[in-house]
Amino acid sequence: MISPAIGRLLPVTSAALEQEVTRLLRKYAGREEKALLIRAQPLGNGFGTMTVAGRRIRVVACVSPLAVLEQVTEHAESDDDAVLVVLTGAEESDLGPGLLSRVIRHQVFVVEPWRLIEESFGAQHLDPRLAADSWAGEALVDAMPPGGWPRLAGPLLTRDTAMRSLAARRLGLDRIGVDPENLDAGTLLLWSRDREQVEAFRMLRDAERAGLVDWLRECAGGTADVLFPLVESGHALDALALGLVCAALWHPQAGSASQRAQGGVLSYIAMARPGEIKVTDQAVREFAAAAEQLTGWMLADRRDENAGRHAHAVLDRAEELIAQFGAEAAAQHSLLLRSSLDARIEAVAQSLTVSIHDHHAVGELANAVADLREHKLADMHAHRVRRAEMAQRLVQWLATPNATASGVGAAIQAQIGEWGWVDRARDDIWAGEEVDRTLQTAYRDLYRLVRDRRRALDEEFAGRLAASTKAGADPGPILTVETVLSRVVAPVVAGGNGHRRPVVLLVLDGMSTAVATTLGEELRTERWEEYDPVGGPDEEPRRRAVVAALPTLTQVSRASLFAARITTGGPDDERAAFEKHAFWKGRKARLFHKGGLPGDAGEALGDDLVQALNDDATAVAVVLNTIDDSLAKGRADVPWRVSDIAGMQTLLDYARYQGRAVIITSDHGHVLERGSELRRADGVRSARHRSVGKPVDAGEVELAGSRVAAADGRILALWDPYVRYTDKKAGYHGGASLAEVTIPLLAFLPLGASAPTGWRPLPDQSPSWWSLDASGPGAPAVQTPARTRSRKNVKQDQQERPGLFDVAIASPEAPHAPETALVAELLGTELFQAQQRLMPRRVPAAKIEAVLVALLESGGVLPLPVAAERAGEPVVRAAGFAATLQRIFNLDNYPVLAVVDNGRNLKLDVALLREQFGLKGR
Repeated sequence: MISPAIGRLLPVTSAALEQEVTRLLRKYAGREEKALLIRAQPLGNGFGTMTVAGRRIRVVACVSPLAVLEQVTEHAESDDDAVLVVLTGAEESDLGPGLLSRVIRHQVFVVEPWRLIEESFGAQHLDPRLAADSWAGEALVDAMPPGGWPRLAGPLLTRDTAMRSLAARRLGLDRIGVDPENLDAGTLLLWSRDREQVEAFRMLRDAERAGLVDWLRECAGGTADVLFPLVESGHALDALALGLVCAALWHPQAGSASQRAQGGVLSYIAMARPGEIKVTDQAVREFAAAAEQLTGWMLADRRDENAGRHAHAVLDRAEELIAQFGAEAAAQHSLLLRSSLDARIEAVAQSLTVSIHDHHAVGELANAVADLREHKLADMHAHRVRRAEMAQRLVQWLATPNATASGVGAAIQAQIGEWGWVDRARDDIWAGEEVDRTLQTAYRDLYRLVRDRRRALDEEFAGRLAASTKAGADPGPILTVETVLSRVVAPVVAGGNGHRRPVVLLVLDGMSTAVATTLGEELRTERWEEYDPVGGPDEEPRRRAVVAALPTLTQVSRASLFAARITTGGPDDERAAFEKHAFWKGRKARLFHKGGLPGDAGEALGDDLVQALNDDATAVAVVLNTIDDSLAKGRADVPWRVSDIAGMQTLLDYARYQGRAVIITSDHGHVLERGSELRRADGVRSARHRSVGKPVDAGEVELAGSRVAAADGRILALWDPYVRYTDKKAGYHGGASLAEVTIPLLAFLPLGASAPTGWRPLPDQSPSWWSLDASGPGAPAVQTPARTRSRKNVKQDQQERPGLFDVAIASPEAPHAPETALVAELLGTELFQAQQRLMPRRVPAAKIEAVLVALLESGGVLPLPVAAERAGEPVVRAAGFAATLQRIFNLDNYPVLAVVDNGRNLKLDVALLREQFGLKGR
């Protein structure tokens, strides 16, 4: 509302003035007068000329009545058709009737702030609480943006809406991309990093600044209580860093030892007005929590390159404040401070040092590693955290009983199922720790212990390999490199009963079992389902291993893979043999080596390879050389990922799109350079084998037989991974260690694809001691292939001859008694039986028992296809079967059974199962 009343001279911005002039000209359109007098003073820039309602406006400010008279008279006598707007503090009585007769309505208009504000927001009513804040009206007029305040959706302008809009303008939230609706504690802390905006806030009129701070306390609670005293004292830039320090000092475990440092912080906060500013512990905790949350977000934000830089500046300042307040002891409780990360690494070092020699202390080590992993900077030190995790796993392995394998077949299956995981972890800790000397020493001592135990396994294996190779017997159920095509690939390509599926065979030259564990883990999280492609229905499904040809060189073992017989040869020989096998049964087969992989400019793959992949009737094999090449060119670090292997991701994408089965294998493994000894010898044929001549030396074994591709069928090979015959490289192969002789075999299907005949889904393949959650180590059993013939026949075979790959035949394990007892108790409850009766189609109790026992034995989680298989249900019905089980067990929608991990796994909450069904068994 504009009235001729006389009031205090109101400062107006150009935006506020434009809004009022527009209103007045519309209201008094058609007047002959060309001048408009308004009682106000200009605030800021933007005055001079403007266009309002289609008319040009010229704005001038005049302090004295004489200046007003001169401006109005001059404008009236000119030919200028613009409207003159005069801002003045002069009273009407001083201007006189002669002057007033020349202006619109013959008066000086006075701006009423609340009417101006209502019109700007498009409101019809004003919140009485807002009107009661006498400072707010003038502030909202002063801060009005060009074009006015945002229009409301409803008729009422609430105090919260007005204050949020005002605070957003005064704090400059548009500079940090925050809308008024999202103003909160984190926003204030982010704002505190902007020196310019903080200084502008400090320059506001006292009444407005105090009023805004009071409202911000309502909005942001304790954060505002702490922040604005820091703003007042000129220490706003320290706010975020100080919040991190407070999080450590006010941590529940900081104890009384932190009280002195707490006092120093409180004095620092109240520096502007000592004795007047009082901050509660609750306010400090809220402030600290907001600071930790915001800093964590800044560290994690990958879209804004400045966010991380600012976060690290905050962390740097926080460490200075820790020292300033003497808060070093409390810093260890922080999840963000660098000194806390260092303390957690030191705790790992101390725990590891003890647990290496006292395996009962592995629980303390597990806790220390978990604390390290929890730290917000852990992702930025992922390699250090990963090595600590690997060290924990190795200690847990060392705490298990020494395992032996009864034959070559059992040994290579143990290598894929357990010892390859040991190799992966051992090779990781070899890289060591960059900073902490205690941890460096602990890693060295642990490495040596693992090396010695692992070396003993290689020595034992070499003796068995020599004996079985010399015997030259039928390998039986164990896969050898020359039988992979006929036993694994061909049955899928040829198919039967409508289960034929296109295949791509990826041969990762030189891939060891250690590398296979990392690739397998990655693929299992990337919409691929892993399967066991061989084995009978009575045999536990597992990841398979293959015995390499000897010596373990590309020209021998890879040639034997593609020829399906022990031989030697190069790429041309491999291609000719692979594409003409009789077991393809007339279907096309294509083999591509490194030269045939890349396409032209802009093409990921070559035309011939793409054409072969697009043809479902063609079995495709591709050799990828990245791993083997790296052994000569210098890469020896771990872990390997799919993206590290040239062409692999593209091939997998093609395979998923076309529904191809993916079989991943290699031609041999490798050992990495880990301080090996150079041994000079005669007849050297590779880094790890030589011809027979000089007697067998330490670390060597003589291998002879039909699977040895040498001129006289004999070689001397190194079984000791720490000896070599040639100059140093990143890694070597050609020898007789488990890591070289064992070829991993991984079989995958796109998630949800129907499996070929005989393929069975696999659960997690990591050994029990690999778990980081264990309070103590499990005792992983050496995985051995189950029987495929009668026990009588196998025993008779073993008595008659030393089989090439003798396998220990283990009796099927009896169900674990506690799990069986718990399930039996469940099935006998009235509640379970009542739930069963409610089902439209009753699920046999035997199926439910099988699934529950399997879930309990696996720690509560199973892949859906595995759960279905255990119950004797078709894998294609896995999701439906799980839904049925949920209807039985999830009483009142409590998730006793849950489908997790994007529909991949079935999870059993054992505690909730006991509670819901009143079970007492262990």
